[in-house]
Amino acid sequence: MSKIIAFTNQKGGVGKTTSAANIGAGLARAGHRVLLVDLDPQVNLTHGLGLLDAEFNVYGALLHEYKVKAYPIQERLALVAGSPALSSFEKVKGDELDREFLLKDLLEPLHERCDYILLDCPPALGLITLNAYACATDLYIPLEAQLYATDGLEKVLEMVARVKRRLNPGLKVGGIFFTRFDPRKVLRRETAEVVRDKYPDLVLTSTIREAIALGEAPHLGQDIFSYAPTSAGAADYETLVKEILTR
Repeated sequence: MSKIIAFTNQKGGVGKTTSAANIGAGLARAGHRVLLVDLDPQVNLTHGLGLLDAEFNVYGALLHEYKVKAYPIQERLALVAGSPALSSFEKVKGDELDREFLLKDLLEPLHERCDYILLDCPPALGLITLNAYACATDLYIPLEAQLYATDGLEKVLEMVARVKRRLNPGLKVGGIFFTRFDPRKVLRRETAEVVRDKYPDLVLTSTIREAIALGEAPHLGQDIFSYAPTSAGAADYETLVKEILTR
């Protein structure tokens, strides 16, 4: 069985999609077969990896309009495209029996082809995110070390606890890691220490520093290793991937 990792945070703009793309690329570079699944209606993961006109997407597959389609991105890395129509998923499927397990059923046939399935969740705790939690083995939470950062984190952890009780007892939080981190800023350092003190077993050692190249790469449809392999961003994500592989 594949390990299914969901990248999640109720707060937007924390580097969730950037992390899904670059951790996926890093795992593929390490020799693992990786499938990325874009569950965010903003489809930034899909467009940021250069897939602009996908005929097949995860929304259509969830509605059983066609079988799930994985587009090759590079060697050992493929992507199930997202769709803006995912914003209507809860309205369309909200009354369906076993609605929390639609994504799990969809991904089931793909397990034997992948070592890792990475889910880029939307910045909301709705039905799509619930589906991701219901089928994931691990959650990773990117967090920006700034004021109010822990508010969204606590809501995510509360939802994880409920999902573990009712839907997915095997779900665990793999870790919390800081993105856009600038150790020169006192507030960033102090916020990071508060989170580390509160969740000592969850906060990873690796941090992702603020780096211009991380923002530039998606505009060219590339991950950081392809765009700027010697950059600080590439070094940080390589370190993070190694840490994830040891947990």
